[in-house]
Amino acid sequence: MEGKELRFGTDLSALWGSWTTQTSNGSVNAMHDSFNPMGGMMLLMDMFVNVTFGGVGVGLIGFFLYLMLAAFVGSLMVGRAPELFGKPLETREMRWISLAMLAQPLVILGLSALTVAMPGAAANSNPGFHGLSQVLYEFTSAFANNGSGFEGLGDDTPWWNLACVVALLIGRFLPMLVPLAVAGWLAAKRTAPAGRGTLPMDSPAFMGLTAGVIVIVNLLGFLPALVLGPIAESVVQGF
Repeated sequence: MEGKELRFGTDLSALWGSWTTQTSNGSVNAMHDSFNPMGGMMLLMDMFVNVTFGGVGVGLIGFFLYLMLAAFVGSLMVGRAPELFGKPLETREMRWISLAMLAQPLVILGLSALTVAMPGAAANSNPGFHGLSQVLYEFTSAFANNGSGFEGLGDDTPWWNLACVVALLIGRFLPMLVPLAVAGWLAAKRTAPAGRGTLPMDSPAFMGLTAGVIVIVNLLGFLPALVLGPIAESVVQGF
């Protein structure tokens, strides 16, 4: 119960923590730093994915990035030129979509690595596995436009203030500008007629493909950092 209010208990604290990190509203009813390692990892995963509809961050437009990537992969899997709603997805579109999706792990992991590599920059209260989780959470929250934190950090410093601003600016505007640019490029193209090889985007198979793309992309980007942070902490604590 450390870090949780008696009015809510552990169950409602975990539920609210999941909601607030999925929708990026930044509100808390318990200290996220006090969650057990696996609970804290789920909060991180919610912000890594960041595709919940109605989120005050860039949830829906972030989902469009995964949708376009799934359409690209799915079209190739059925042996058809990549397309989205009858519009061809070509090199220019996929280059910018890839950049927008790779920006998240590059920014979060890059800034986290710089922070832990500079003695005293993190100023965290737990220099072990949980300390890495604290740093990772801070930059993830900034990139996802969330506003919550693991705390335990001496984060009112020039480094933290400037680094989090960089993460916030990139995480806020790049996922917004890229889909808008791709939409403009696609609108200028001719629509190809639907045929037998057209990938149906309203099918359960495409829904599963999109979900798989979301999971795989985020695991490939962040699993090593999670292993060094909350997963290692869980192993030490014996789950």
